[in-house]
Amino acid sequence: MWWSDQRSGSQPILELMIIVLLSLATFSQGAKPVKSTAKRGEVFAEEQLISHLMSSYVREARPVLRHSDAVDVTVKFSFVRIEDLNEATDTFGSSLFIVQIWKDPRLQWNVTDYQGVRTIRLPAAKIWVPDLVLYNVAYQQPPVSLYESTVTVTSDGTVVLVPMLTLYSTCPMDLRDFPYDEQSCSMVFGSWMYTSWEMNVTFIANQTEMDVVLNEEDSSYLAHQHPQWELVDNRARARLSLKKYECCQQPFTLITITTKLRRRPQFYRYLTVVPAAVLGLLVPVIYLVPANSQDKSTFGLLLLVCLTILMSILQQAIPFNHGSLPKICSFYLGTMILTCISIVASVITANISVRGGRRKPLPAWLHSIFLGRRSLRQILCIGDYGPVDNLYASYASSDMYFTSGSSNHAEETLQDLEGREAGVGGGGSVDQPLQGICNNTASAGGAVDKNLAPLTRYGKFIVGKMSADATYHNINQEWEELSRVIDRCLFVAFFILYIFTASSLL
Repeated sequence: MWWSDQRSGSQPILELMIIVLLSLATFSQGAKPVKSTAKRGEVFAEEQLISHLMSSYVREARPVLRHSDAVDVTVKFSFVRIEDLNEATDTFGSSLFIVQIWKDPRLQWNVTDYQGVRTIRLPAAKIWVPDLVLYNVAYQQPPVSLYESTVTVTSDGTVVLVPMLTLYSTCPMDLRDFPYDEQSCSMVFGSWMYTSWEMNVTFIANQTEMDVVLNEEDSSYLAHQHPQWELVDNRARARLSLKKYECCQQPFTLITITTKLRRRPQFYRYLTVVPAAVLGLLVPVIYLVPANSQDKSTFGLLLLVCLTILMSILQQAIPFNHGSLPKICSFYLGTMILTCISIVASVITANISVRGGRRKPLPAWLHSIFLGRRSLRQILCIGDYGPVDNLYASYASSDMYFTSGSSNHAEETLQDLEGREAGVGGGGSVDQPLQGICNNTASAGGAVDKNLAPLTRYGKFIVGKMSADATYHNINQEWEELSRVIDRCLFVAFFILYIFTASSLL
């Protein structure tokens, strides 16, 4: 009895617990499908739209209603940065955006049928896209976008494709004005398969020409400036044209982007131009070194070594196998030629300066041209020089001097004295002027005491030696002054050549 009473008392409690559990289960199962249905509805609409559009889409077919219609493609170019301008390979590399807009009737839909979806994004590889390619491409592999290309499609069928490409095109360069040169590079774009009757390419502004701008101020990211090249006026010029080939009757549309690039010369100015100008200025300075100095040729050889080092540095900056020769290379070559000529000329002038030691008097015509009163010496403002007075020669030129000429006897005296060790030991021949003087004195005054004969010979030798030294000094001085005037003339000539070469080549 007690068990039946206890069972009857707990039955309502069990029934209540079952009802609560069923209510909770029903509530949880009913609320979850409602939330999932709302979120699934938006995703399903876009998924259903893409499946509907791509179900029967053929990407190889042009997006036109009639075969005779042309696809109107609107394009716009904008530079991102300059990648490279290679002098060795004559290639120009740049990164740029190519905005392409066209309409595809197969990609239209009614917004209300797909819960208000107005825009979708599709991979560019799944739909038809314009086949704009770079004609003058430098590398064989096709350009690849820096990221996966996608297109934006709106409900009216408008398709927008904005790939970011890094392209390398051929660019014949003219390096004659290096490092102050400006290069003009062209990139030619066009369709590879479609003629202008099948794909009509126009600019966004509906003009035949437009500016391709590199505007770093309006950029939302930090633009990278090329360390060596800059785009002139931060813009290039794009132009549309038609080109007809022999293979096809219809013309093709070409887009030519002309880019002007200016080199930043700061680095090359201090590395190649200024050192070359300084070394070229030192070439005429060689002729300011005394002609009889051994450092003159050493100075010229040192200039040649410095020029060789600078040319090796220049070869690292620009290739020597290029078709155009920079003017600075011609300046280096001209400076090297002038240096070699200056070394040869300095050797010649050094030989001229010591020609007096060979007892060769200066010819009269050379004396009148270089050392005379109205000669090059006066024009070049070189100071006068004073020859040593030869008192013996003046005395020998008097009436008592019975020989034919003083200069011949002075030269003869110098030759007789050369190689004579003591002079008086042999008692041999003495110079003729003094012998004539002694003979005249002996005939006038009678016989000379024989004890004075050795003194007479000594006197003759001393006076003859002094006369010979004076004559030698004067002859040597004339040749040294001649070399000095020639050096000054060469200094002026080489300085003028340097100014002319530097002004025309640098």
